[in-house]
Amino acid sequence: MAGLTGITVIMARVTLIRHGKAERSKLGIQDFDRPLTSRGQINASAVGLFLASHRMLPQLVLVSPSARTRETYEFIKPHWPGDIAVEFVDQLYEASASTLLQVIIDYGCDFSDIAVIGHNPSLVVLLNHMVGDGHAEQNLGYFPTCCMADVGFIAPKIRNLVSDEGRLLSIKRARNL
Repeated sequence: MAGLTGITVIMARVTLIRHGKAERSKLGIQDFDRPLTSRGQINASAVGLFLASHRMLPQLVLVSPSARTRETYEFIKPHWPGDIAVEFVDQLYEASASTLLQVIIDYGCDFSDIAVIGHNPSLVVLLNHMVGDGHAEQNLGYFPTCCMADVGFIAPKIRNLVSDEGRLLSIKRARNL
C-alpha cells in the first residue's frame, strides 16, 4: 500500500435516506399526507446528528414533497449548518429508481455531495444498482425507515458519476445509531 501514499481520490457522494417511520394508513388520509410517528421523529433527529458528527454533510438535500419526508428533513435539519441547500422535488414521490437517479443527476450535477430523502422501493433498488456486487457483507435488500446509505463514486461532481460504479461507504439503520 505504500505506493498509494499521497494519492488524492476525488469522490462524489450520494447519501440515500429513507423517511422516518410514518403513521399507518387511515381512512380519509392520503398516503402523501401521512406524518411521522414519535419514533420516526426521534430516528430522523438521530440520523441528522449522526451525519453531522461524522462530517458526512451534503451540499444539497433533495426531498420528496410528502409529509413524512418533509418532516424527516425538519428533524434532521437542526443538526446541520444553515448553508446546506434544499430542494423539494415533486418527482421523488412514487418515483422509479431510474427517475430517482435522473433527479439526482439533474439537480446535483454541480455538487460533489448530495443527500436524498425519499421512499422505497426506489431507494433500495437504486442503492443496489449503484453498488452492484460490492457489498457482499451487507443485506442491501433490507432498507427500513430512517436507514441511510452513503455511496461514493470516483468522480469530481455528481454529473460525472457512473451510476453503477459506486462504492458503499457506510450504511446505518436507525436502530444502530
